[in-house]
Amino acid sequence: MVKIFKNPNGDTRTAPKNVTFEEFQEANDMHIDDVKQVMYELSQIIDHRGDNHDCTKKSQERMFYNNFLSTMNDGTDFVNDEWYQLHIKAERHHLLSNCPDDVNLIDVLEMIADCVCAGMARSGEIRDLEINPDILNRAVQNTAKLIKDMIVVEEL
Repeated sequence: MVKIFKNPNGDTRTAPKNVTFEEFQEANDMHIDDVKQVMYELSQIIDHRGDNHDCTKKSQERMFYNNFLSTMNDGTDFVNDEWYQLHIKAERHHLLSNCPDDVNLIDVLEMIADCVCAGMARSGEIRDLEINPDILNRAVQNTAKLIKDMIVVEEL
């Protein structure tokens, strides 16, 4: 939880007309610190997501390998095979295959990092990234809710 304190003095829409320069400065300093705290919390979520990226490639490694070989050797449909279906349900970043209802911008960042890293490491090229604008809009709204839910506002 990020604790922030109510302070209207840094905004023309909420500050009283007689706000002093010192009160104005204090409000701005508080706002900068509030955003810093939220960004830190988001960075921790991103860090955790990076640590656990593609965890099903390790937790179900034998299934993954068997589906991989079956696709290459027998022509099975990798996307409809058992491991990939488990993977897209367990991992939040496959937004075109299985977008979670509470998709957020962290999911979008992980998807972008995944696509760029995979492309560069495997072929040296990045495929065009596709994302539905509705998914992006929902991700923005859900990220705002994620941030709102991590904040507690208290009186000074």
